[in-house]
Amino acid sequence: MSSNFTTWRAFAGRFLIALVVGSMLMAGVVAGVDREIGHKVDNIPKIDLTTAPLPPEGANYLLVGVDNLGDKELDPLDVASLGAERASDKNTDTIMVVHLEPRAERVIVVSFPRDLLVNIPGHGRNKINAAYGYGATPEERAQILTDTLQQNFGIQIHHFIQLNFLSFVGLVDKLGKVDVYIPYAARDLNTGFFVERGGCWSLNGETALQYVRSRALEYFDENRGFIPANVVAPDLSRIRRQQDFMRRLAGLAVAKSLDNPFTANKVADEVIKNLKADDAFDEGSIFDLIDAFRTLNPDDTSALQFETMPSRSGTEVINGQPLAVQYPLMDQGGSQLIDRLNTFDQRPRPTPAPSTIRIRIVNASGHEDYGVAVKRQLEELGFVVTEQVESAVIRPAGSSIAYASGQADKAKLLQRYVEPVPNIHLGDSNVPGADIEITLGRNFHAIAVPADALVTTTTTVSPDQVSEEGVLDTPVVVPPSPDDIALPNPAPRGAC
Repeated sequence: MSSNFTTWRAFAGRFLIALVVGSMLMAGVVAGVDREIGHKVDNIPKIDLTTAPLPPEGANYLLVGVDNLGDKELDPLDVASLGAERASDKNTDTIMVVHLEPRAERVIVVSFPRDLLVNIPGHGRNKINAAYGYGATPEERAQILTDTLQQNFGIQIHHFIQLNFLSFVGLVDKLGKVDVYIPYAARDLNTGFFVERGGCWSLNGETALQYVRSRALEYFDENRGFIPANVVAPDLSRIRRQQDFMRRLAGLAVAKSLDNPFTANKVADEVIKNLKADDAFDEGSIFDLIDAFRTLNPDDTSALQFETMPSRSGTEVINGQPLAVQYPLMDQGGSQLIDRLNTFDQRPRPTPAPSTIRIRIVNASGHEDYGVAVKRQLEELGFVVTEQVESAVIRPAGSSIAYASGQADKAKLLQRYVEPVPNIHLGDSNVPGADIEITLGRNFHAIAVPADALVTTTTTVSPDQVSEEGVLDTPVVVPPSPDDIALPNPAPRGAC
């Protein structure tokens, strides 16, 4: 067995945390653009699985990543990473639960460290990533892992999704490069990742693959050379880096998929072809994803939360061998996190009242009458239009919304009134004389009132004010710190 293959087997499944959630985020965004994606669900291989009854709205999706190649013809990148061998779908080091609350426009993603010590039903105490190794068929393996989460933590699992790593490089390359901040020159000798200086780096599919599967990341120190970025719990350090990558990948997917339906369909096909799901996963499940993600701003941490099951490091004798494990900390945030996963808020997320929103309209649709018509319609709905201007130079394909500092919620409300769904520029923008600015693109169709438009409030409720609305009262404790080394003079983050 080649050393390259051994290296990959040690790391392949672990990077799937980015692929799994990134794919789910993109699937939701893409579906919002082209609802015909529902018809593609019939092509997804199904797994016969016993899951918990679905709540009235929302669901918990158990997502696992497996490091298999299936029957794919190896390309040069695969050969370099894998050697001549192929991995097995019995290996998963990526386990997470994605909690969807469509009406509340909230998503919580909870990662379970691969070394978490649990009792595997029928097989005794072991690391949680060992659960998927039991069973002779994919159905048996999926059931054992599902039962492990339910019996150890009481989590109600409603759907099961399995992905392999085949589409990761293609997904990133189809969307374009993803910008990540790396504070120092860094390398991982196992995955091949290397950057010669700290700063903002644009990663393509191959380098992103190396980055997100890195568990032995080293930073360069002028006095000591390359030293481990984390020596206490590298798996937890990796999870945090992967979650940052997911959020960035999601932002890129939102922007490009909403702007270009052709790109959206290519991304959808890339996701669907490497996915397996439980036999209850149907078009309704896809449309739940649409509702959850169609207005999601990946930079809004109250709408898209990433959490990790809190744990502490230790040693446990398993099958006669002392192994490093992570003990769940149920009394330090774990129980609260599980309770949150089993609670589904069905109340619409509080939104600003239209009368508090000042809008600047830029008509770049190519239709001279659209600007005046949209101004009249928005004013009739209670919005305040401060200015309506015509743009004869730039004719973007899709509509877009920009917002001034602190006005993101107002942008999200307006987004729900516009068809097709416009892209929201991430980050604050210069909006002269208004809170938000909408640019009508060539594909603009109509102003449409959402079904729950009357559910408004004059103030925006922050996450730390309303625990019953679905956020954690207190931060979850996940010791140790993600990067426990202290190096001087990190590179400036800049706009990355």
